[in-house]
Amino acid sequence: MDFKTIWTDPEELDETYPAMIQGVDYNSGGSRILGVIYIAQGIGPHATVILLHGFPGYEQNFDLAHVLLRSGYNVLIFHYRGSWGSGGDYSIDHVLEDVESSIEFLKSDFAKKSYRIDDKNIILIGHSLGGFSALITAAGHDEIKSVGCIAGFNFGLYAENISKSKSLMDSAAKKWEKAVISLNGMTVQNFIDDIVKNKYRWNLLNISENLKNHSVLMIGGRKDVIAPLEEHYMPLVQSLKEQKVDLKEIILDGDHSFVSRRITLAKEVLKWLEEQKSN
Repeated sequence: MDFKTIWTDPEELDETYPAMIQGVDYNSGGSRILGVIYIAQGIGPHATVILLHGFPGYEQNFDLAHVLLRSGYNVLIFHYRGSWGSGGDYSIDHVLEDVESSIEFLKSDFAKKSYRIDDKNIILIGHSLGGFSALITAAGHDEIKSVGCIAGFNFGLYAENISKSKSLMDSAAKKWEKAVISLNGMTVQNFIDDIVKNKYRWNLLNISENLKNHSVLMIGGRKDVIAPLEEHYMPLVQSLKEQKVDLKEIILDGDHSFVSRRITLAKEVLKWLEEQKSN
């Protein structure tokens, strides 16, 4: 396939239905969610990617959103409750609820008409916490056929490991101190308590069976020290293979945010998306 949309502007422009970017807001659990939607040119309707950022969300993958926009996809990026201006309090449960609310928003008559959305072709792609959330959400939605997990963090398995001793719990709390500073209503202690309490429910190995009817993209980073391959990527890939999930697995020579491999990352994501069209 042609990957020129990664580095080249469109040669032809649709003046009637141009590409555009608009701010959006909608309700989730009684709180106002803020986001932005990238609308592909053309009358559509367009396949729409919900691009989920991580915890707390310093890397939000806007470069990837522009590549997908130029390639004909709509993209929604939003901020979970309690983060980056969205209302309410932050928690992983709220994150998962906010992903559900975003799907409902895209399926609304208003969104379909305003943003030229194909509500039968919604795709979930997430980074880190976003990858975790994308997989868990897709496992409960048979109609969402394609889900991508980029440097996904398996919070349940991580919680199982640190809960083995007090010293590991204390070390984990110290590690996450700075990550919660920008999150409303979140402390490092209630974060640790929450993931330990939900360690079975949030272990991605326990939901792999529910992804049998999905196409799954797994991308890991060889230099990732936040979600190391040995703990977060390889066990899940093995579990998905055992369940005979339609899986594409890719390991890039990058860190958790793929800072030095953004073009390669965009190429792999776009290649996978285009492969879905021929399936």
